[in-house]
Amino acid sequence: MSCRFTAMGLLVLACLVAPGLRADDDDTRFMQDQTRRTLEQQTRGEEELAAPPGTLMYEGQRYQVPTTLEALAPAIYVAINTNQWSQLPGFIERYRQLPGHRPALVAMAESLFARFKNNYPLALQRMEAANDLEPDDARILLELARLRFEDHQDQGAQKTFNRALAAGLPPQAQRLVQQYRQALDIRAEWHGSIAFGLGYNDNINQANGYYSCLSEFAGICLFERQMPKPIESAMATYELSLQRRVNLSGNHNLQFRPVSYGSYYPENTPSETAVIEDFSTNLALLQAGYQYLNTRNNISATPYLEHYYRNRSSEYLAHGLELEWRHSFNRQWQVGTSLDAKRYEYTRNGQNIGTDYKRYQWDTNVSYMPQLSTSLYGGFALSRSKYDLKQASSKDWALRAGIYHAFSGQAGLFVNALGVYRNSHNDAHDFFLGDRRRDHQQVYILSAGTGNWKIAGMNPELKVRHSINDSNLDWAFGFEQTEISLMLRRSF
Repeated sequence: MSCRFTAMGLLVLACLVAPGLRADDDDTRFMQDQTRRTLEQQTRGEEELAAPPGTLMYEGQRYQVPTTLEALAPAIYVAINTNQWSQLPGFIERYRQLPGHRPALVAMAESLFARFKNNYPLALQRMEAANDLEPDDARILLELARLRFEDHQDQGAQKTFNRALAAGLPPQAQRLVQQYRQALDIRAEWHGSIAFGLGYNDNINQANGYYSCLSEFAGICLFERQMPKPIESAMATYELSLQRRVNLSGNHNLQFRPVSYGSYYPENTPSETAVIEDFSTNLALLQAGYQYLNTRNNISATPYLEHYYRNRSSEYLAHGLELEWRHSFNRQWQVGTSLDAKRYEYTRNGQNIGTDYKRYQWDTNVSYMPQLSTSLYGGFALSRSKYDLKQASSKDWALRAGIYHAFSGQAGLFVNALGVYRNSHNDAHDFFLGDRRRDHQQVYILSAGTGNWKIAGMNPELKVRHSINDSNLDWAFGFEQTEISLMLRRSF
């Protein structure tokens, strides 16, 4: 007769659930990055609306421009309207030397040349100077409104477009203003996606079924260690990721980013003594805070609340603060960094599974877009999880790399693939476990779908997620898990 030793009760307290929670962080980031990419593509679409206004070429003929007010003033407008930026600085310099020139025209031309050089602070400064000199000039008002639109000063842009209309614009310019105003209305709406799907998970309890005999006598096992076996199950899943920006004034905004996702598994734990019987989950996250946004920088400070539901009850409520800065060097390169501090507080039922702790993370990332249809992205993160017990506290670092590509063609096929490698180690030796825990985790997420084919107004999408957790205490923490789902998604 043998005694079976299941380490469940104490091992749970020693972070049995940690790999799953970190996986949730990866899923949250994957969904938020997907929403951010959708908004960036929308911004790229706005660039067509906000195209640059800009010896001289006119109607296929080359003209010499004499140094007179009557010749240089029209030449400046033609150079601007036809994007002949290499000629503009010379025209401006000659024009400003002449008595009786319009200083407002010089300031407007210098502003648009600075915009062409992607120097938006100088472009706004010079256009505002032009507007101060001639506050009723319709062309200057139109260009100032467009600059404020591109710099994400939405309220200021709306007011300036209204002033430009009141100043008197030709019919074609009036139609352009209406397009800008529609774009401003779209900006102010909620953006994101919602998805529903069915799928399969081959290891909902992240188990390995490890068995070993700890003590044997005369060929009889006296004490054995039997870990739970993997439970496979069909599943129903959903995802919701939203984002909204409310412009307060200038480049200052309120930002809201709610996220929610979860899975329902009809299969439950067969053991009557298991701590977790139902592995169906739901995570809800609400970020709401301040954002500074212009053409180059996105700076935000967002407090947030996170609620996790599992085992038919609330497991924990976490609250934290994220500080983030993202900078665009140009249309191709973008870098960012963030600091995140979070405290997990477990409910009465959740304390059967985990215990309160704090988590701190520093993250840096970079993305490169060689063309509008392709994006390469990656990052590096350092994290610290602090429990009351040193044996449970840990440090980890992670590398992240991914690619997004949209294929040409009527179907609008796309693929988005992300890989994460995470290395973690606990602070101290755990005498109960017999070692100091060290884990190596791999997470792979692949999403592929179509942007143009629809079923019931939603786009089909295949999502595959595979996790591998290797540990020096593999009998307790090692597992592999694969999840595959077919989803219908609607982006807006």
